Amino acid sequence: MRKGKMLIIVLSTVLVTLLLEVHSLRSTIKDLKSRDPIIIYQVDNAGTEMIGKVTAKDVIDGHYYVEVGPYGKFLVTKEQYDEIEIGDEMPEYLKGRGS
Repeated sequence: MRKGKMLIIVLSTVLVTLLLEVHSLRSTIKDLKSRDPIIIYQVDNAGTEMIGKVTAKDVIDGHYYVEVGPYGKFLVTKEQYDEIEIGDEMPEYLKGRGS
C-alpha cells in the first residue's frame, strides 16, 4: 500500500508541475501574440536630402532605435546609440546608403 500511495503522490506532483508550466507557456504565447511586430526597414534615400534632429532614443526588445523628427525610428547599433544624443543633427550614416 505504501508504494501505491507514494506513486500517486509523485504522479500528482508531476501533473501539477506540468499544468503550471503549460499555464505559464500559454501566458507567454498570449503576451507575444499581443505585441506589435517589429518591422525593420533598410534606409534607401539616395538622391534626397534628409535633415532633422534626433528627437528620441529607445531600446525595444534589445534593439536600439533613434527617432528623427518626421522620418521616424531608425535601427542603430549599440555603439551608435550610445554616441547619439537627443538634439543632435541626424547622423550622415542614417541619411541613406546612396550618400
